[in-house]
Amino acid sequence: MNIEIANRLVTLRKKNGYSQEDLAQKLSISRQAISKWERAESSPDTDNLIALSKLYNISLDALLEADKESIENEKYAKMHEQEKVFVMHDMGFPTDETKASRWYRFPYPLIPIAVYCLLGVVTGRWNVYWFVFPSIPVYYLTVTYFHLKELRASKK
Repeated sequence: MNIEIANRLVTLRKKNGYSQEDLAQKLSISRQAISKWERAESSPDTDNLIALSKLYNISLDALLEADKESIENEKYAKMHEQEKVFVMHDMGFPTDETKASRWYRFPYPLIPIAVYCLLGVVTGRWNVYWFVFPSIPVYYLTVTYFHLKELRASKK
């Protein structure tokens, strides 16, 4: 059980003027069971959910309904992740666990930065070593090329 439902159960119980003892007697269960529900340590079974909805005069949907905004945000995040995967796949980027995806995750940009700093500190001629930075897009273009080549070979 999630904490939102547990908090809703506490709110409904108090709003209807029941103590945990009173509610437990009405449902023919122990007070400890009510306490566990309200601390989100356990969940009421179906029969108790139906009894609670009748007792509080609300629907099961209203009793169990999570925060609509958080549900919408979760749906949006899932859709966005799926769209991202499709776009990356359409562009030729690896979207699964392949050799190419490991090369994409490799932190290559750190290497030119380290080389630039090392050469700059050692020689004191910072302006001469800018040429290491264009190697970053070249690296990713090369990885993409070999990934696409691998995809074409696997489709044949």
